[in-house]
Amino acid sequence: MIYPLIAVCAGVLLTPCEGANPGKELHKNGGWCWYQGPRAIVLKGGEIVFTTISGDTFGGNDAGDLWVTSYNPQSGEMKKFELHDKFHRDDHDVAGLLELPDGRILAVYGKHNNDKFQRWRTTVRPGDITEWTAEQTFNVGDRYTYSNVFRLADEGGRIYNFSRSRGFNPNCTISEDDGKTWKYGWRLFGWNKTSLKDDPKYTGIDGGRPYLRYTSNNKDTIHFITTEDHPRAYDNSIYHGYYKAGKLHGSDGEVICDPGFSGSSELKPTSFTQVFEGGQDKVAWTTDLEVGKNGNLYAAFSVQMDGAPTRGKRITATGLDHRYWYALFDEEKWHTHEIAYAGTKLYDNESDYTGLIAIDPDEPNVVVISTNADPVSGEPLISKADGKRHWEIFRGRTKNLGETWKWTALTKDSTVDNLRPLIPSNPDGQRHILWCRGDLKTFTDYRLDVWIVSEDR
Repeated sequence: MIYPLIAVCAGVLLTPCEGANPGKELHKNGGWCWYQGPRAIVLKGGEIVFTTISGDTFGGNDAGDLWVTSYNPQSGEMKKFELHDKFHRDDHDVAGLLELPDGRILAVYGKHNNDKFQRWRTTVRPGDITEWTAEQTFNVGDRYTYSNVFRLADEGGRIYNFSRSRGFNPNCTISEDDGKTWKYGWRLFGWNKTSLKDDPKYTGIDGGRPYLRYTSNNKDTIHFITTEDHPRAYDNSIYHGYYKAGKLHGSDGEVICDPGFSGSSELKPTSFTQVFEGGQDKVAWTTDLEVGKNGNLYAAFSVQMDGAPTRGKRITATGLDHRYWYALFDEEKWHTHEIAYAGTKLYDNESDYTGLIAIDPDEPNVVVISTNADPVSGEPLISKADGKRHWEIFRGRTKNLGETWKWTALTKDSTVDNLRPLIPSNPDGQRHILWCRGDLKTFTDYRLDVWIVSEDR
């Protein structure tokens, strides 16, 4: 049941959720991180396909099982396939998914810093996840983490998979034959711990790896936003760039240089266009990036506000005040706005882990957030059901390019947490909001189920 929740702050209105779908459970025992993509896609036939990895042993699954699930929102039919039994107990390892032109589905995945292999499988038949080709592997040359898969139609259908690999930096592999075979592509950055030497924004702990989110127009361009480093290591800002026609560009279209085809790169995150300037008391972390129908870019990220007093101890000592930010690039400049309270960190050892924010790819003036604070006032969300503080899901809408937002509660008074929402692209149909519901202790220890709410736009 949704209870009334109304507040006004700085021109922002928070309204009750009226007649909301209470949601439906799609998959028992599964979760995901947010640095892979797409983690969920809507097929040409309307089925929603998503990937998960089990965080514990329950619900008929073992910890580390890697699954793909298909759900038909019209018929309610669900199908499941285990891509890899007991793969790796780590939410960083879910697959990036891509529907090929003939309707078959490509899944690309790998273990979190555990080995050097990109893995992949393809469905045998279009639109049917019940049978896949055998798993294959490609040695990327260094420890593999994250999978982000895009196909550029104007490059003859070339497929790019961006991962963290050589030099603990973003690299890509390339397939010219719809994922049958792969080769090394190029390296994007050359950022490492040497880059941090004498840098006043380095906190002195951890470091040496940027964090990127990617998106594509599926035609000729792949965009990215990036931090300099992990937020506990650096007073992160956010930067944007893109790949097109064999070149790397800044937001204004200026060519920065060629990619690092040799496997090395002199580029750093700071080589590209700054979207948001961070600092000791506003440490940013990338969360989502989308391209609108009008060609505008939309980015979302979280900012830790309380890191300055205990700056060298960000692993455990801070993370009690996060905010969500929204950024729009209108082909001339970036416009950025703080839009909501994100609440506290999810657990002690990762002070920058939030519930996350997702942009609707087809209606980017709409976002969905997970927070354990009132989005407007920042007051803790205490459930009337159990008297505990929980993360809840809210939908936000702006009519003035992100300056003010109207918030609607999609979950309320829960007895578990509602985390990591995502919205797969579905331009001709409903908005499908998927999220993880349950308990998350660490990225290798969680008991989550995947839920969905579908709504008319």
